[in-house]
Amino acid sequence: MAKDSTDFSTVDFIPAVLHVTRGQVLMDRQRHIAIVAKKSKTSAHLVHVRSGMLKMTRHTAGEIVEEWSEADYPFDRAVAKLLELGKQHGITDAARDALEELVRAGREPKQQELFG
Repeated sequence: MAKDSTDFSTVDFIPAVLHVTRGQVLMDRQRHIAIVAKKSKTSAHLVHVRSGMLKMTRHTAGEIVEEWSEADYPFDRAVAKLLELGKQHGITDAARDALEELVRAGREPKQQELFG
């Protein structure tokens, strides 16, 4: 569970560790889905709806731990849903390219626990 954003009495001394894989499906508190398009040691790029359009955005490990959780949502279904949302609401070139690359990879990624 993520730290309560209204709790100012505790301090996190242990930095968040990024335990996601490329192609992993995540969900936020409003039940919006996202797919991890790229991953580095300290950040990940997610494809999700933001400001009414499908975009690819960069998030730090801390942001992902606080805002996102693992989704029990099939990879193929998530990609299809995001592509459909992109057709309805618009999609950036970066988001389209990332989703097309995930589709070309042709296999569901190995899921890992977000809080390992």
